[in-house]
Amino acid sequence: MNIPIVTLDKIYVKPDEKNIFFLDCTRVSGSNKIISRKKESLNMQIIRVSNSLNGNEIILADDVVFSGNVLKNIINRFSIRGITVVGIISSICSSEAYEYFNRNLKYGLRTKFIMSEDVIDQICERDFYFGVAGSGIMINSEEGLCKAPYFKPYGDSCERASIPKEYENYFSTGCLERSLYLWDDVDNTRGSSTKISELPERIINTKSEDEVVKTLRRELRR
Repeated sequence: MNIPIVTLDKIYVKPDEKNIFFLDCTRVSGSNKIISRKKESLNMQIIRVSNSLNGNEIILADDVVFSGNVLKNIINRFSIRGITVVGIISSICSSEAYEYFNRNLKYGLRTKFIMSEDVIDQICERDFYFGVAGSGIMINSEEGLCKAPYFKPYGDSCERASIPKEYENYFSTGCLERSLYLWDDVDNTRGSSTKISELPERIINTKSEDEVVKTLRRELRR
């Protein structure tokens, strides 16, 4: 019996909307609230996926499972629709989450790599670049929903990546420099300057009419 997969990541698991479905959602910084990344709300996505299933069992897929809170939230939302999550697959998982889901799900959690209990945090390199698609954390600000890469002056590298406080400024400067190198190369390749408005996602504390490279250079001078 083939059990449909619902994935929270479409980089490693490719959705076909027949046997593999995609939930486009993310966690809001500073809370356990899960929201949709697009106009269709998360609940509407779950209703649509639930109505597309032939049975009432699914397997969730994600790239990394650390605390497991996002998956627990998704499991509860599907349960309300009468859909049971019977298993989880991931590339990387913490030992705590691995033990929890293997106790509580029919088929448990299957992963390629289990992090030891000594691991402080799990990070993804893209979160430390300005303006890269899918990077950073969603922030509910006065400007509305924006993305914040994991470094100053946009995000909190101490909270999001467990960077020691005494290294926060040094670390953030390095992230700004790497981002500047990336976007300077992009502009040279395309032959024109990239504006903030052209980025795949809105970045907190930026102006849409500004150029990306000039924005990064300005922050480095401060």
